[in-house]
Amino acid sequence: MDPTVYPTASNPAKPKNYLIENIIAAAVGLVCCCGITIISGVIGVVFATQVDTKYNAGDFLGAASASNTAKILFYVSTGLVILGFLMNIVYFFLFGLSLFGSMQKNGGIPTF
Repeated sequence: MDPTVYPTASNPAKPKNYLIENIIAAAVGLVCCCGITIISGVIGVVFATQVDTKYNAGDFLGAASASNTAKILFYVSTGLVILGFLMNIVYFFLFGLSLFGSMQKNGGIPTF
């Protein structure tokens, strides 16, 4: 017997699970930023996998709630990635250029 529940008049359509989005946000956050986004990304992946499980079990409200939570965690992860990326740019311009200037003055030896 196929465990997939098909939408009918009494069953709503399956909500979006945001699994791919959360995986991408967690991976980009781990690579580009300081890695703090991996926490919200992993939690988002957990809720995203719960959407299909709950929907197939007949828990339509639980699936909708898990989908909403996965969406929120995706937005949080994306916001943290953007914030981390902007902080890296600001850090580079504040400290990287001054370090580069001191290296030019000292013959390639950085001074802090």
